[in-house]
Amino acid sequence: MPFGNVNGVRLYYETTGKGRSVVFVHGFGCGIRSWDPQVRALSRAYRVVAYDVRGHGLSDAPLDAAAYSQPISIEDLRSLLTHLEIRRAAVVGLSMGGNIALNFALTYPAMVSALVVADTGAGSDGTADWVAGAHGYAAALETGGTERFADLAMANPLFARYCERGAEAQRFIRSCLMTHRAHGVAHTAREVLSKRPTIYSLEDRLRKLRVPTLLIVGEHDEPCRKVHDFMARTIPRARHIVLPGIGHLSNLEAPRPFNAAVKRFLGRRRRARPVTES
Repeated sequence: MPFGNVNGVRLYYETTGKGRSVVFVHGFGCGIRSWDPQVRALSRAYRVVAYDVRGHGLSDAPLDAAAYSQPISIEDLRSLLTHLEIRRAAVVGLSMGGNIALNFALTYPAMVSALVVADTGAGSDGTADWVAGAHGYAAALETGGTERFADLAMANPLFARYCERGAEAQRFIRSCLMTHRAHGVAHTAREVLSKRPTIYSLEDRLRKLRVPTLLIVGEHDEPCRKVHDFMARTIPRARHIVLPGIGHLSNLEAPRPFNAAVKRFLGRRRRARPVTES
C-alpha cells in the first residue's frame, strides 16, 4: 500500500494517471474517497494525487493532540510532495482541505502552479459558534465514536443537502465519515478547525497572492458564500464560480460541473504557460 513517511507520520496516498501533477486535499471527516469523481475525471490527462489527511482514513492518527494543527497540515502536504518528487503542482482543496490548500499556497507559492479552493471558510463568520460546534464533534467522537460523529455530521447543513439525495448518498457519506479513528478526527476538530485563522485575517497575504486561483462554491453553502465573495474581491485575478442549487459538498453534489470547471481552469493554465514540473 502506498504510504509516505513524511513530517513524522505515515500518510496514505494514491496516484493515478500521468502528466502534470494535481493534488487533492479532502474536507474534515471525508477522507480520500470523497475525491473519487474528480480522480476518475482528471486522471485521463493528469497525474492525480489524493491522500488521507493526518488523523483520517489510513493515514497515521497520533494520540498526542499537539501533533495536530493547521501549520502541521501544511507541512504534511509539503513533505508529501517532496516525498513524491513533485516540485510544483496544481492543488485542489474543499472545505478543511481548501483551507489547507489556500494556506499552503500562501506559504509555499513556488510549489503551486494553480490553486482551486472550493467551499472554504466556514467559521470565518460566526466564529464562536463554529468553535463550539468543533468541540461538540470532538466530544461526540470521544463518547460515541465515529458512529455518533456520523449521525451528527449527516444532520449538519454542511452535509445534509447531499444526504437528501437519497439512500445511496447517505451510505456513501456515512462510509466516508466512519473510516477514521475517533481520536484522530477529534484532535483535528479541536486543534485544526477551532484554532485556524479566519480567511478574513489573511487579507494582506491574499492581496499579494500571485498563484492562479479558481474559487468554487455552492449557491446554498451559506457558511462559505460570503467568504468566497471576499476571496474573489481580494485575490488578484481570481476566477469565481457559484454552482446553482448546490450546497457545501459541491464536488459530490455536482461532480460534472465541478470537474468541468476545474478542467477548463487547468487547461487554460497549460495553454498559457508550458511548464516542466512533475
